[in-house]
Amino acid sequence: MEFILILVTAIVLMSLIFAGLSLNIIFRKNGKFPVTSIGGNKEMRKRGITCVKHDEMLCQGKGRSKGSCCS
Repeated sequence: MEFILILVTAIVLMSLIFAGLSLNIIFRKNGKFPVTSIGGNKEMRKRGITCVKHDEMLCQGKGRSKGSCCS
């Protein structure tokens, strides 16, 4: 009986936590998750910071023949 009480309490608390975290997105006029990836972040692109995956694709593709990558 104690296990079920603890389980139900944990489920209720987790539900309240997720609902609280989603309130900002639900009630905002243009509610979207913030862009955290480097490839889609405008401020990172302004500073010249690029995605590692993009750099690696350049090294393995066209960039390799031009000698732009190390090793």
